[in-house]
Amino acid sequence: MSNEQLDTPPATVTDEPSASVRETVFGIWHRAMGPKGRHPTADLCQMGVGVKRLFRMLDEIEQTLGKKIPPGTALRLRNAEAIADAVVTGRWPAPSPLLLLKDGDDRPPLYMIAGGHRIVLEIIALSQATQHGGKTWGLQAPGLEGETPEMQTVEEMAALFVEHLGGDPDEPVNIVGYSFGGEIAFEMARLLHARNRKLGLIGLIDTGIAERHWPLPMRLRYLANGTLSRVRTLTRAPAGGRVEALRSLMRPFINRVMGAFSYDPTFSESYEPELDPRIKVVKDLAIQAHERYAPRPVDFPVVLFKSRRAHSDLADRVKMWRPSVRKLEVVEVDGSHTTMVLPPHAHGLAAEISARLVQSAAHREAATRQAAQA
Repeated sequence: MSNEQLDTPPATVTDEPSASVRETVFGIWHRAMGPKGRHPTADLCQMGVGVKRLFRMLDEIEQTLGKKIPPGTALRLRNAEAIADAVVTGRWPAPSPLLLLKDGDDRPPLYMIAGGHRIVLEIIALSQATQHGGKTWGLQAPGLEGETPEMQTVEEMAALFVEHLGGDPDEPVNIVGYSFGGEIAFEMARLLHARNRKLGLIGLIDTGIAERHWPLPMRLRYLANGTLSRVRTLTRAPAGGRVEALRSLMRPFINRVMGAFSYDPTFSESYEPELDPRIKVVKDLAIQAHERYAPRPVDFPVVLFKSRRAHSDLADRVKMWRPSVRKLEVVEVDGSHTTMVLPPHAHGLAAEISARLVQSAAHREAATRQAAQA
């Protein structure tokens, strides 16, 4: 759905008195958001609600008022009053990758990038818990504000985000990306470094690399281990159930073989066929971009925040990134890949991110003093 379509309110809205429409929107907001939504300053980008509540609200607004609002647009409007005003007036915010998650002063901002779903709600708790004096911005790729997403590579997404960065061009840039967002963060940093921009904290939160781009010895060990595991499963199956066991084992094997020659997201382990269509198209593009992306070596520092719930040594995030990042710092944090960015584990991860933001600033100040003394 285009923004032009959003700018034209349907007859069902214009025929209703403005007060009635506003009351309807506020009622829907309160039902969908629950107790958090009843606070006078309730804000979608601060109160920590999930995607299901957001979509519940948007679905009811569409069913009741005939107004289809993309999730990214709702996040940009942020609160019930702004959403009601937009529904009544037909004036909608212009799409932008930048979304303010946490206000701050004029110190270098922190940019945070969500994972494969690419919707910032999954990193709201982490952004709020991170102690950082400057502003914290979320970066969202096209596709969540009604426009048609077309970018199919990490490089394209990173270039788009870099062009929208604010702040003083002489100040360092801090970027942290979660899961797939870490690949975009890394590529943004590589692009900025090539343009001689100063870098602050470049953080990857439990970010992996597609298997096809792993070092060859690592791929061979992973393949051999998987093959042995399937053979053991088959031999342990009861005689009467071996045919079905073989079928179950062959399905993921066939997907792996097909995926080795295709970027089709349906062959990926991350594919979610039942995902809401509003974010499925974005997730599918993220899968394709992830499969295509092979990070090039860099000589600037990168921090990998890694779950203590260790992945198999055969699929170790550290081993994936070492060939590309000579100055790789590894920080282990509590929680699994999914829970480490959510309460209560998000607070531990946020503390580690905050500490490295302070360290990065201290190193810059020390370098500045040394340069002045020289």
